[in-house]
Amino acid sequence: MIISTSVYVAHPDLALSPTIRALPDASIGVVSDTGTDPVHAGHFFWVEAPDFEAFEEALAADHTVASFTPVTEADPRRTYRIEYTDAATLITPPVSAAGGLVLESRSHRDGWKLRLELQDHETMEELSAFADRNGIRFDVLELRQTEDVAEESTFGLTEPQIEALVNAYRNGYYDDPREVTLEGLSELLGISRTAVSGRLRRGSARLIEEILVDEPIDEE
Repeated sequence: MIISTSVYVAHPDLALSPTIRALPDASIGVVSDTGTDPVHAGHFFWVEAPDFEAFEEALAADHTVASFTPVTEADPRRTYRIEYTDAATLITPPVSAAGGLVLESRSHRDGWKLRLELQDHETMEELSAFADRNGIRFDVLELRQTEDVAEESTFGLTEPQIEALVNAYRNGYYDDPREVTLEGLSELLGISRTAVSGRLRRGSARLIEEILVDEPIDEE
């Protein structure tokens, strides 16, 4: 299953958020194919603004920006190379760590609108949980899912669901009393407690749907 989604994220310390709030008439986006991976010294953004002098003043006052340099200066769009301070909060590294792709990033309202491609609903839950832990607003604006035939397995289960169900069974999660908790499975599988819970829940629902009921259920 592949999840294509657009999300809105906002937080006072998200990279360039102070500049976005200060200049609502400006549009900012990540230059395609350059990304915002924090291991690189600088990040490239395209900017459309009615007043670039005001934009650079906002950058200079932005506590998430360490330095900036204009790369191209052709109106109405310019390209800037920007380095972050340690105070900048980044959302794209957790997306990459979860195996997702950031297809597009651009300023939206007081934060960023991201177009993402994720492996499954569990990945979406992990990102939502990361946002909750860090006080980041995380609104899903659009969500579509397509089946990935290569990822299908017995009874329509995905490989991550099978891994979670089998490990839960083998380690006594379904015993009475339980011999392992969700936290224990989380450590065993190397994923978050929320992701384990989601995989067990959806995997169990899929098995019930395939084996015990005649009418399929619609997933949200």
